[in-house]
Amino acid sequence: MFPTMTSSNPYRLSRAVVPRAYRIFLTPDLDGATFVGRVEIDVEVTEPVPQITMNSKNLELGAAVVTGAGSSHRSDAPVFDETYETVTFPFHETLPVGVATVEIAFTGVLNDQLAGFYRSTYTDDAGVAHTIATTQFEHSDARQAFPCWDEPSFKATYQVNLTVPSHLAAISNSPETSNTDLGNGQRSVSFAPTMIMSTYLVAFVVGPFEFTDTIDVDGVPLRVVYPIGKAHLTDLALEAGAFALRFFASYFDIAYPGEKLDMVAIPDFAFGAMENLGCVTYRETALLVDPSTASNAEVQRVAEVVHHEIAHMWFGDLVTMEWWEGIWLNEAFATFMQLVCTNAFRPQWHIWTDQAVLRDLAMHIDGLTTTRPIEYEVISPDDTQGMFDVLTYEKGGSVLRMLEQYLGETVFRDGIRHYLRKHSYANTVTGDLWDALEEVSGQPVRAMMDSWILQGGHPMVTFTDGKLTQRPFVFAGPTERGAIGDHWLVPVLTRSLEGDEATHHLLRSEPVAVTDAAPVVVNAGGSGFFRTRYGAAELAALAPRIDELDELERATLLADSWAALFASQITWRDFYAVASGLGDENEPTPWGFVATAVDMVRRALDEPAREVLVLEVRRLAEPQFKRLGWDRGEDEGELTGQLRAIVIGLLGGVCHDRDVRDEARRRFEAGTMDGDLAPVILRIVADQNRPGDYDTFLERYRTAPTPQDAMRYLVAIGGFSDESIALDAAEKSFSEFRSQDAPIVLPLYMRNETTGPAVWRYVASRWDEAQARFSTSHHARLTSGVPTFINDAALADEVDAFHRANPVVGGYPATVEQQLERMRVGQTFAAAIRNQF
Repeated sequence: MFPTMTSSNPYRLSRAVVPRAYRIFLTPDLDGATFVGRVEIDVEVTEPVPQITMNSKNLELGAAVVTGAGSSHRSDAPVFDETYETVTFPFHETLPVGVATVEIAFTGVLNDQLAGFYRSTYTDDAGVAHTIATTQFEHSDARQAFPCWDEPSFKATYQVNLTVPSHLAAISNSPETSNTDLGNGQRSVSFAPTMIMSTYLVAFVVGPFEFTDTIDVDGVPLRVVYPIGKAHLTDLALEAGAFALRFFASYFDIAYPGEKLDMVAIPDFAFGAMENLGCVTYRETALLVDPSTASNAEVQRVAEVVHHEIAHMWFGDLVTMEWWEGIWLNEAFATFMQLVCTNAFRPQWHIWTDQAVLRDLAMHIDGLTTTRPIEYEVISPDDTQGMFDVLTYEKGGSVLRMLEQYLGETVFRDGIRHYLRKHSYANTVTGDLWDALEEVSGQPVRAMMDSWILQGGHPMVTFTDGKLTQRPFVFAGPTERGAIGDHWLVPVLTRSLEGDEATHHLLRSEPVAVTDAAPVVVNAGGSGFFRTRYGAAELAALAPRIDELDELERATLLADSWAALFASQITWRDFYAVASGLGDENEPTPWGFVATAVDMVRRALDEPAREVLVLEVRRLAEPQFKRLGWDRGEDEGELTGQLRAIVIGLLGGVCHDRDVRDEARRRFEAGTMDGDLAPVILRIVADQNRPGDYDTFLERYRTAPTPQDAMRYLVAIGGFSDESIALDAAEKSFSEFRSQDAPIVLPLYMRNETTGPAVWRYVASRWDEAQARFSTSHHARLTSGVPTFINDAALADEVDAFHRANPVVGGYPATVEQQLERMRVGQTFAAAIRNQF
């Protein structure tokens, strides 16, 4: 007894019975890690059927009772299909067409996999242990909390009722409507029905939390909800949240679609945050921060994640993809809008320039033959796992930025408004957005964007002899393409350094003439998602005037030069010449590309050649260090500290400058290392492998006053090159460190040049255990350290053979393939570099 499918996809449910409203009743037992529940679902039966099929996973279900039209029907025992994660309730009579109510009782387990309805724990400052029950339903895990039609196209309303211990807080998507003391140490809390939305956006959280005072943001109640004792870390999130609510209501010209907004910090959380309508849940490092001690990057991350999730309230919650292949647009658009909002929130952060770093990470994946199209066919919801990567977030968001800059910001915004108004409370496919933008702009948006979304890769745009041409950019060389596409409709902006406005070009297969006066900047403004290469004459005209480029153009030039070096298209001397032209601008982003290149070049070289590299790095870094020093100066910009940290890292980490390393130790021992310098100081101290420092790192991690402090020490442990320390930290990733953090830091520990191979082998020896312990969304992440294994062919062969024989369970196998290819490309790069020193 299985449903009639509305498509050829067996994972899609029939629309013979469609939910309209849910009433969910749950009683979690936090100590016993179980819950009992009951759901009443108002449905519309659209055709006579003898059964009802919906989604359910890891739940014990009773029979379904259907009432409507004056009759009642009780099903036989439910029939489960573990492959499709469905349950079918068969009836002796055919259910008639019309409205009805389905009632089902169930029980479940509060799991420890950070998905569905799960447990999280923490210990407060007084040493008291606490347990939380919370939810994470994206992509398809509402079915682990209550039986439901768990597809984004089955939109309905949700009225949640929680019975909880009287001393615990209870939060859900909507405002509380009643709170009844049951007289037995329990209370029943009911919440208002939500707007029409998808199951993956439902949320409920129970536990020992505290609340900020409510802020009224033009009629929207806003709070931060946090574990006990962390009130002092909430101010920035409140400020950023209030700003975003007003900014997006104005930008979209649509009021916030929820009735309130709670932002909830969860101690154990698989992702950065989750856009549940009115009840956004966050990893602690993405919501709670002390700006007086955090680095600028840590503060900026909180603002950006808050802005990202609030953007989803409109783009994702109000208007939702029809099926999971559209999740890329959901996330890419929120990524783009977080940057638009953050740029307005803190213009001094130069957010578009900072974004060039993440864009380049995406381009480094997208230049591999194992890349993928941004949008691809999704059959099983699990196929969606592969979309939660840099190609969705960073490439997708960057392509939208490129489109916005080509169409114009106002035209683009008006197209987005048109799209949201037209599809509010409904579901869409990707083409609906392109049609809305095309209608408003009059430009061939669909054809242009299809060339970027439906094929992998990106072009190299070459400017020579006064003409623009394109060809695919491939790290592996021009004869290997794999998933990389043929050609693109490339929106290219060029400008003359003589002061002309930018010229807009749409580069197709044929060359395009550029009439701007020389010297010409290709990718003017730096918004294009493509690599740029200049002919000899064009580069000769531009090179003496690099200081006239704007900040993002300079960063893009360094990023493209680093990519060309890694692809063995230029030499280290070529790259070094570009880096030497950076001058004294306080711009951390281009210097970040320099530091990345130096790290990889250093890994490729043996000791005698490294001495040559050290001298060259000193020539770059020492003038900047003399200018910047260790301490913040008066009237110093907010980004200067990041540049100072990069320069100190080059001198103390690469050059092993004695004075720098001594000062890092002094500041570590004195505890005077807040802000941007703290991470680099910890790396330099760890690199010195002094007795007792590892224990100090662990103690400071365990007693850290902020989430950022804890992560600093956890990450910096990877700097110790003592194998016994590295293996102890790897073991603690299985036994002590939080399961949300271990899959992040283990690959970082693998990056240690001395101990990384040992850490990889340790993880490989516990591979099955790792996949059982960590969330499936993190499995592929465990391979992200192997691209640094570029100087040992035997090790690379061992790594490659292991991961091909032991594929990840869940997640997206292509991510592993990409990391292995990056390792192989790195080996080719290393061989080329060794011949240059």
